[in-house]
Amino acid sequence: MSFDGAVIERQGATFAVVAVKLHVLGFSGTCEEAAAKYEPCFPDMPIVLMSQDADGVPKYCGDSDCVAYLSELGAASIPWQTYTSVPQKELALR
Repeated sequence: MSFDGAVIERQGATFAVVAVKLHVLGFSGTCEEAAAKYEPCFPDMPIVLMSQDADGVPKYCGDSDCVAYLSELGAASIPWQTYTSVPQKELALR
């Protein structure tokens, strides 16, 4: 299975963004659990989860500084890639 994500470098800091379904962002516990499952793919990086609502408006869950940067950057400017490597535990939320 594959997923869409990106690695972003900003002012010497590196973090990851992973696209997920909107319902994953509905509860903070779900966000933290889902982000933790991507840690093997993005070791030693904060992970921000991103989804879009029905109108295409991006929603984020993660570190507030990273979220603020992504909000300014805009979802269309994120250098998305498709990753074919998946975490050992398959995500039931995707």
